Amino acid sequence: MANYGSRPFRPDSLSLSRCSSFFSVFAFAWSSFLTLSTRRRSLVVFSFLVGLVLTAIMKREHLLWLLTTAAGAAPILEPFQGSEFEGLKFSLDGKFKISVFNDLHFGEAEDTLWGPEQDRKTVEVINKMLDQESSDLVVLNGDLVTGENVSSDNGTHYIDQIVGPLTQRGRPWASTYGNHDHSRTSSTAAILKREKDLGDKLALTSSMLQGNESKIGTSNYYLPVYSSTGGGNPTLVMLLWFFDSRGGREFGKTQPDGKDVPMDEWVDQDVVNWYNAEQAAFREQFNRVIPSMAFVHIPTHASWAFQQKVLVDPNTEPGINDEAIGHQGFDCDANGQNCHYGGHDIPLMKSLVATEGLIAVFSGHDHGVDWCAKWSATDGLPDTTPSTGNGIFLCFGRHTGYGGYGKWTRGARQIVIYEKDLGKKEAETWVRLETGEISGHVMLNETYGTDRYPAVPKTFSQGETSDDGAVGV
Repeated sequence: MANYGSRPFRPDSLSLSRCSSFFSVFAFAWSSFLTLSTRRRSLVVFSFLVGLVLTAIMKREHLLWLLTTAAGAAPILEPFQGSEFEGLKFSLDGKFKISVFNDLHFGEAEDTLWGPEQDRKTVEVINKMLDQESSDLVVLNGDLVTGENVSSDNGTHYIDQIVGPLTQRGRPWASTYGNHDHSRTSSTAAILKREKDLGDKLALTSSMLQGNESKIGTSNYYLPVYSSTGGGNPTLVMLLWFFDSRGGREFGKTQPDGKDVPMDEWVDQDVVNWYNAEQAAFREQFNRVIPSMAFVHIPTHASWAFQQKVLVDPNTEPGINDEAIGHQGFDCDANGQNCHYGGHDIPLMKSLVATEGLIAVFSGHDHGVDWCAKWSATDGLPDTTPSTGNGIFLCFGRHTGYGGYGKWTRGARQIVIYEKDLGKKEAETWVRLETGEISGHVMLNETYGTDRYPAVPKTFSQGETSDDGAVGV
């Protein structure tokens, strides 16, 4: 190694030549700049500054898309959301995988011995699912807690048990809220805040439409999913939509007789209007169809019509089918009783059917149902408006929690979307059971509904007995 000691620096001839060339070019550029008119000088300076700003943006690896709707500015889409989590993207092998946890029902009967024990079992199920299925996103699809049983002082702390396994693994999640998340002592706005406090950038649950919690709900938002390629400048290739179907009881309110105030149990018209405006903005901004999926806790009337009128075939729509579907859109009396279908979910159904590129809608709520059906574009559903769909798949997930009714073997629906097949409106899906087994593995594609699959056996969680006396193993 050379030892320069205290020898003074003397530039070589090449360095002197480079310096001379630089100053010559600079002098020429400066003299040329001075010959310009004042207006042209201003234009050159402005262009230079714009170039600096754009360069800085690209170097930060942020691509910002600003969508403008008739209602105002929509949220900015950011593919990279920090150093710890870089946003939702298809993996390098071209897959995007979602795990869906339905009806966890934490906090049920917290003052008993069996209430906390079933929460402990639910945490075990969550850990098993996360260990066995390496997903890119976890969706908590409603009824995170049994809100009627929790207090306003501690209700949100059950969220700690739910998201603890997720934060430990660095797994991002997004929630919809269900009818049991809304109660006089349980605020979904407070649940959202707790999610954000615990998960930071991993907590993707949001509330894009501001308004009264009881009127429009809380969990109405979308998440962008980006291409596997493109580095710091990826392409938006898919949207995930989340809707709050409300229901339950209004937070902090009682009627004059002291009874709770029921909340409407459907996706509100204002939310549907917001969804339509955002869809139009995306189409105008990108001038192409962006494939999408939707998540909502309570299913629409269309799912009920398929079950009750068309009938579910155990070999073409494999899954458990053990209860009549409870769906959105009912009118009830002041006590939430004497209900009849009022068609209040028709605006949402019309908008979903009109959405180009919508692959599937995933729901929970009905613990004894976990099949998928195709809402045909040609064969209409009886007593349903609209009667025909556009080939949307209507899917249920498995009851994940030990809280809530039902003893069917717990599990979680898994969804895999292939980037190369996005234009085909296809997805692969199955239910991973707490036993480690796979149930109802199907391809949601053009031939679904005619393809034949093995029927799903009805099983129950270990040690639990069904209504007919069968014992889970």
